[in-house]
Amino acid sequence: MKPKVAAAILSAIVPGAGQLYNRHWIKAVAFLAAVIGLSSGIHPDDLIEGRGLAATLVILLLLTAVAIWSVVDAYRSAPPS
Repeated sequence: MKPKVAAAILSAIVPGAGQLYNRHWIKAVAFLAAVIGLSSGIHPDDLIEGRGLAATLVILLLLTAVAIWSVVDAYRSAPPS
């Protein structure tokens, strides 16, 4: 498997894993921290009670953006095969 594809697949599974594969330690920590930080803003109790739906949707949109960014960055920054 080519390094670019492997890095992209790893980042698709866990944001930041492709950066670890590429040995870009700071970027890997940044992506993982972003995902963990954003995920901590989602509270299931608020959704059950009907509060915070808009905020949760914004957080999910940001999580999706970070995940896509992680995959693209891992692919682009991987060494050529």
